[in-house]
Amino acid sequence: MIRFIYVFLLTTPILLAASCGAKIKPVTTNNNTTIKVNSSDGLSMKIPGQEGPTPLLLKRHHVDSISLNARRSNIPDKQSKGRWVLELFGDKKLLAQWPAVSGFANQQDTDRRWSPGNGAPLPIGSYQLGQPESWGKDIWMNLQPNFDTDRSGLGIHQCDPGNGCLCIPSRVHLEALASWVKATGIERLNVIN
Repeated sequence: MIRFIYVFLLTTPILLAASCGAKIKPVTTNNNTTIKVNSSDGLSMKIPGQEGPTPLLLKRHHVDSISLNARRSNIPDKQSKGRWVLELFGDKKLLAQWPAVSGFANQQDTDRRWSPGNGAPLPIGSYQLGQPESWGKDIWMNLQPNFDTDRSGLGIHQCDPGNGCLCIPSRVHLEALASWVKATGIERLNVIN
């Protein structure tokens, strides 16, 4: 009986870890550190540039290799409508990832290109990204579409819910993004879907 208890105590943590493994995948960062990532969007992980650029990251990733993408969240529940993810890449490696909001939850399927003020998310396409500016107590980064649209007055700033811009609910995340934009001169945002 004691031997059974001993074996049970040794194997239980292994079995528990294995049962959670389907939801978690390993990711190797630039410094070869493996991090466990929530497979839905990776928003719970700690990645190298999450809190802003560091001298080491800026040295490792040439400014021309830095890109910024926004996409709808992959979280599979009704609460995720309107939820987006903003991702920063360097040399095609994920450097930072922040939760975002674009458009009202009930307007995600509304015409995104031609109906200003309807609460729809940003249209798919490429945008010229402006440098961070003070906007009252907020930070504003202007977005100029590189395609024909009636939409105007678009930008990245802090809010939740978003009514058409790309909103970063966390001030800490918005400041980290602003630091990346200032340090690298990123000039483009790609809205993927």
